[in-house]
Amino acid sequence: MIEIKQADRSNFTERSMDLFDRYQEVQNVFRVENGRLVLKKQPFTETWSMKRRREKAAEILSGAYVTFCAFDGDRVVGEMMLLPELNDDRLVIDSFHVSRAYRRHGVGRRLIETARAYAKKRGASALYASCCSAEETVRFYSAMGFELSAHPIPSRVEEEPFDIQMECKVI
Repeated sequence: MIEIKQADRSNFTERSMDLFDRYQEVQNVFRVENGRLVLKKQPFTETWSMKRRREKAAEILSGAYVTFCAFDGDRVVGEMMLLPELNDDRLVIDSFHVSRAYRRHGVGRRLIETARAYAKKRGASALYASCCSAEETVRFYSAMGFELSAHPIPSRVEEEPFDIQMECKVI
């Protein structure tokens, strides 16, 4: 049974991401043209090396984020890292991934629901995400109620110019 828990040193270690499978084959990406999403063919593959998985674990343990993880027993199968400070009344999702074998099983939806509840508790009006432009990623966020952000965060756009800036209301 998958459990969503806030990650801390009692349930998360430097090796907790070692079995995480970030692999994703992308065929199409979205681009924003004239304020609309346009689908383009642009194949690429995303994956994390062991070094990157260990770096992600260190980021989670750094204390710089509020992190919720999906656990299958002791195994981390999803992560969502939130910036602790609101940005223009929005809670920012800094990182969000589900391990390959656990995609399309409700894990991502449960992490989004957890983030929504946390954002509401914090008094945020919206969740904000700088989303990978992969078709599957943008379609997932859209299905979760996210829309193109009317007020993108400039630093997010600068860091990832091909990402799609999205947000959803939580109140």
